[in-house]
Amino acid sequence: MNSANLETTLKQLRLSGLCQTLSVRLQEAAANRLAHAEFLELICQDELNVRQQRRMERRTKVAEFRGLKTLEDFDWSFNPAIHKKEIYELATCKFIREAKDALFLGPPGVGKTHLAQAIGYEAIRQNYHVLYRSIFDLVRDFMKDEAFNQQDKTVRKYLKPELVIVDDMGLKQLPKNSGEYLLEVIMRRYENRSTIMTSNRPLEEWGKLLSDVPTAGAILDRFLHHAQVIAITGRSYRVKDAPVVNPESKKQRRSNETSTAGAAS
Repeated sequence: MNSANLETTLKQLRLSGLCQTLSVRLQEAAANRLAHAEFLELICQDELNVRQQRRMERRTKVAEFRGLKTLEDFDWSFNPAIHKKEIYELATCKFIREAKDALFLGPPGVGKTHLAQAIGYEAIRQNYHVLYRSIFDLVRDFMKDEAFNQQDKTVRKYLKPELVIVDDMGLKQLPKNSGEYLLEVIMRRYENRSTIMTSNRPLEEWGKLLSDVPTAGAILDRFLHHAQVIAITGRSYRVKDAPVVNPESKKQRRSNETSTAGAAS
């Protein structure tokens, strides 16, 4: 069989990954006098690698991350108070295997979203299905499908992944019935699937955010039962290069500006 026919046969067998590296592997086999079994093992591993990469790309796309974030590109030096060990323990995905949850609490800009998405990406690397949604996306999903009488479809969407990440809790007031939608997700996933949430506001304010104190209590009762809570403090990474204004200097500058204006008049 010539190389063109072999390539056609490999494509028919859906072995395109093997096809990509075959010519190189043939040269390697000839140069190193590889045994047939060694050669076969190499080309089979090439096919597996390509399939794994494609599977990761598909699952990453389906996850709908806001941006591809990894633990490797997180700036740990900016906020040494973050417990790196805790984050890497979550990245082992043991909590997913145990159907437990995690909550990142802290002000905007301290890395909650980055870390949550990075853990989600590690889960994809370990062959888990992941879905990332902001709390606003979640509410819109339910409101839209409720209008079209397809709410069961939305519930299934949030139940299927082994890990769901609900981001941005607390950025602003949520629409009416938001608490009911979130409760539906948390209640159905409780002790069955894992959920990560991030929040800019303390837990005691969730009732006000959802305009429904009892529902907020029911959400937290279930979610926190098996959740690891990671509180992060510090300045926002997004304004790390902004100059820090000394309040006294600011007051003195205003005083000088007032004096100058008075003299000019």
